[in-house]
Formats: sequence, C-alpha cells, structure tokens
Amino acid sequence: MERLLYLYGISLKEEADVQKISDFKGIDGKAGLEVLDYGWCSALVSKVEEDEFGEEALEVNTKQMAWVQDKAYLHHEILMSLKNALTLIPMKFCTLFQNEESLKKKMDVHEKEWMTQLERLKGKEEWNIKIYNHSDRLKEQVADHHPEIQKKKEEISQMSKGMQYLQRKKLDQSIDQQVLQEQQKYVRQLHSEWKALCEDTAEKKVWNKNVTGKEADMCWNGAYLIEIEKVETFLREVTEANEQGKKAGWIIEATGPWPPYHFSSLSKSEVG
Repeated sequence: MERLLYLYGISLKEEADVQKISDFKGIDGKAGLEVLDYGWCSALVSKVEEDEFGEEALEVNTKQMAWVQDKAYLHHEILMSLKNALTLIPMKFCTLFQNEESLKKKMDVHEKEWMTQLERLKGKEEWNIKIYNHSDRLKEQVADHHPEIQKKKEEISQMSKGMQYLQRKKLDQSIDQQVLQEQQKYVRQLHSEWKALCEDTAEKKVWNKNVTGKEADMCWNGAYLIEIEKVETFLREVTEANEQGKKAGWIIEATGPWPPYHFSSLSKSEVG
C-alpha cells in the first residue's frame, strides 16, 4: 500500500535543521516526523498509510466521530510540541500529499509568502482571551449607580401608581439596553489596552451559552500575537482586569500559548 505525506507545518530551515524533530511521533503513532527542506523553508511531515488517510478512506473515516476526535487531538498535540521547538506555520487537519514531488510544487508556489510569515511570527506567541459577564450582576450595578437610571427612577416615583407600572417596564428595558452598551464598551476598552502590547490581534466568534456551557454570557473572544518578552506584562494586565471586574460579574480567561492558528494564511495551505 502506498504511503502518503501528512504535512503538519512549515518552519524556517535554519531552525528545523537543529531540532530533533524525528523524536516526535506522527499522527499514526508509529512513524517519526521528518524534515524536508525546500529553499529557506522546511516542511514537517510524517508518512501515513493510504488505507487510512487516502481520499476514499477519509470519506469514510471523517464520518466517524471517534476517529475524527482522536486524530484531530493528535494533530493539535503535535503542533503544540512543534511550536515549542521552532517557529511554525501550522497546517490544517489532514493536509496530505501523494509524494515529495507534489509537496515540492506546493512549496515552490508559497515559499516567499511563508518565509515572510515565519519571519513575522518568529519570537512571538498566540494567546486567546475570552471575556464573560454575569449580566444580572452588571444589571444591579447599572440600576443602582447609573446617573440616567437614577434620574428616571426619581421621576417615576412622582407618578401615579398606574403610570409607575408602565414606566418601570420601560425602565427595565432601558436598563437591559444600558447593560448591553456597558458590556460592549468594557470589552472594547480592554481590547484597546491589550492591543497596544501586541503585534497583531484577531476577533473571533462569540458563542452562546449552548456552546460554552457557562451561565455567564460570552462578550468577547479574541486572539493576540505577542512578542515573548511582552507576554508576562500582557498576562499581568489580563489578571488585573479580571480581579477588578469580578464585582460587576466579569470573568476573563486567558489560554495559550497556541500555535499561531489565527495569524498564518491557513486557507492557502489547503491541498487542491
């Protein structure tokens, strides 16, 4: 059975040459990783069996949730190990080539582009930040301290009981709207402060509670590309913001460092 090349990522040749990449196991758990040099870049690959990773096999296997979960986890873990060893452009799950010649054609097309990306990524890490808010706590703060809300409450207290009922319902709607505005203002302010420390940022999709499984609302989901020497300062600011926001129901989660998934042109890494 023919063996295919599974491509994990692209690195700088000068870094890949001095790393013990062969110590890492590939996605099949058997073959070691190999370094294939092309100009200034190196491709990090392992050989896989066509009967598991060939086109027809993948049509079947990618419909098997257990197989996908297991292999996607291994793919991610390999990328995590590689990014600790060298500058890396990570490839998408199941990026495959028939042979070295087909991979060389891909490398020839993208070598200059990938070299530029690798030089940009060198000495930097990707960190992800998710911001959640218990809106009921923020609502209490807005209802008790916002000047416009306090003024409206005072006006309602002077009205007849019938009018008070209607106006309080409108006030509740105003408070909900104000909470939403406060949430948006707060996360944008934090993002602006953190962005000043970063080489680049990427705004990600905000998920609802059905996806996150949390009681709090997700208000922000972002990726940050940071020079390694600035990471400590960045994380300290995130920790301080988390402590300061607790009373108003804010929760800030930082995870990383990750392979630079959001700061490399993965769309151009797919095999046509």
